Amino acid sequence: MNAVLEAADRAVRAALVGIVSIMVAVVFAQVVARYGFNRSFGWADEIGRLAFVWSIFLGMAVAVRARGHIAIGLVLHAMPGVVRPALGAAIALACAALSAVVAWEGAIIALDQWDEQMMSLDLSAGWFLVPVVIGGALSAVFFVSQAVARTPR
Repeated sequence: MNAVLEAADRAVRAALVGIVSIMVAVVFAQVVARYGFNRSFGWADEIGRLAFVWSIFLGMAVAVRARGHIAIGLVLHAMPGVVRPALGAAIALACAALSAVVAWEGAIIALDQWDEQMMSLDLSAGWFLVPVVIGGALSAVFFVSQAVARTPR
């Protein structure tokens, strides 16, 4: 199971490199076109926003897997050593449940908005919600794996 989670993490990291590269290139080209040539691309702002949303929610899953997300461990670290693993697992499961709810609700909203089009692209506005679903689902799986491992932060 750990090999599957590791492969998913590597795939998301590789996707993030591509997404962030696209975002930087498009935003850079838009700035050069706008300020250098007094022209702009109609689609550049939307592509930049879409890439930004994808990078945030996929990056969230990567941070969960690497345990690089923000956590408040004051209560957890104040607990005796015997209680700490069980409490850490319970917290991880609560975070998994919340991430699963985010993914589920994101999927419902994406399906509801799928027939709406973006302003400047011939794409569904639901593509803004797809990374919420993927990031939430991956985060839920990664939190469950941490709970099963019972290694608190």
